[in-house]
Amino acid sequence: MKKTFAALALAAALIPVAGVQAATISFNDDAALKKTNWTNTLSFGKFDSGLGTLNSIRFDLSGLVQGTGRAESDDEEATTVNLSLGSILKLSRPDGSLLVLSNPVFNHVFEFSAGDGDIDFAGTSGGSTGMVTANAHDFFVSTSSSDFALFSGKGFIELGLSALGTSFAKGPGNVTTGFDTFASGAVQVSYDYTPFAEVPEPATLATMLAGLGLIRAVRRRPPGKQ
Repeated sequence: MKKTFAALALAAALIPVAGVQAATISFNDDAALKKTNWTNTLSFGKFDSGLGTLNSIRFDLSGLVQGTGRAESDDEEATTVNLSLGSILKLSRPDGSLLVLSNPVFNHVFEFSAGDGDIDFAGTSGGSTGMVTANAHDFFVSTSSSDFALFSGKGFIELGLSALGTSFAKGPGNVTTGFDTFASGAVQVSYDYTPFAEVPEPATLATMLAGLGLIRAVRRRPPGKQ
């Protein structure tokens, strides 16, 4: 009986046990900083189905807005002006449907006196933000079978990235504004998958079979024989 247990332990030790863990492969592309509004095309590698089973696709979009905002009050009384310098960046599938959007925004509050009659964005009734920058990051995780089919295969897939300026100023009375808005975006497409289990080498299979044969031989040995 002891030898049976010894044979079982030996066979168990000879059989390779390896848990298959999820893996990730990522592709990156970006659109350089330029004046809004714009549309660009980014390219990403597709998922090679020969690597394993696809579990999910994650789309990360990092958006940046940069520029200046100016405001001048022509109101008869002191006023507060909220200025917002922003851009909406959208990442889309080849058919134009939305994957993820990012909305970097820079906000500034001006406290203006009554208008001085000059639209110069200076003095006590006007002002400028100077060159400012804001960032935003958003992501979307897809487990859709249609996305799995769209993003799997050989070669590359092209996605659309657009940037729309969304700057504005809000305040009571009469306010004149001006904006110079630039935007850029960086995208990462990540495939989470479970690799296919490796097939044991012929030598490993032979060792496993030898271990199983040893178990059978010990079990069949007549009682009393060592």
